[in-house]
Amino acid sequence: MVILRIDKIEIEGKALKIRQENNIQTYGIKDIFGLIEQKGIHLIRYPFGKDKLLGFATVFEGKKVIVSNSSEILSREIFTIAHELGHIVYDFEDNKQDIKIDIDDKNGNESISEKRAFYFADCLLMPEEQLKRFIKYELLKEGESLNAIDIIRLQIEFQVSFAAAVQRLLRLNIINYNNKGKLFDIRDNITSKVLFQMANANERLLSPTDAVKVPPKYLEYVISNYENDYIPYSSLEKALSLFGMDASIFKKDGETEIEPDLDNLFEEYE
Repeated sequence: MVILRIDKIEIEGKALKIRQENNIQTYGIKDIFGLIEQKGIHLIRYPFGKDKLLGFATVFEGKKVIVSNSSEILSREIFTIAHELGHIVYDFEDNKQDIKIDIDDKNGNESISEKRAFYFADCLLMPEEQLKRFIKYELLKEGESLNAIDIIRLQIEFQVSFAAAVQRLLRLNIINYNNKGKLFDIRDNITSKVLFQMANANERLLSPTDAVKVPPKYLEYVISNYENDYIPYSSLEKALSLFGMDASIFKKDGETEIEPDLDNLFEEYE
């Protein structure tokens, strides 16, 4: 069995550099969407449906693009965007046209590219130093004394899921496996929603936004994909309806209706 290793120190450095370049002075990143746009990357948010693709990164005509699924809960969408930024940083340095699609792989099969993007997202959203400082100076705690409400406060500050926060703490040896198990047991028994209520916290991270952010210029992508038979008419129709446009003017003679393949809605064409 081949063990795929990544250069964690180098990845941490790149994530930190991005935070510095964008003058992030808070513990966590409060607006990942704005950060992406500040970096000149086009961001598309679209509700593809629950448990479909998580998102993807691509380069189209020299422009870097990140697409996220706003049907996922907000904390997961934020992590996906940070993950896709990792792909942009490492896999598209030469602006070569390519695409990296991320789905929820429950089998844990990850390439070196995926491991690197995942670790990059961890470091970007939850830098070790900032995480430790928040625990020490804001929570006034030591790692192993953290309780479930403390994890909720970490979630809110760093804009991540309960699982992402706990796993990051474990990987940094701030908590141990016994702490991890107890925290997840409490979360599973009480539920995240109740924990947020107990912490008197805004529950926005727990729900999807179903946001639609599709710049009009990307309509040409969709129309071209349909004309080149990469997506069915039903996908074209749904995409154009977002802008109040009638897709029938593009409909081909003898078109047969099939189920929409939203995963490929913004797929590149050659």
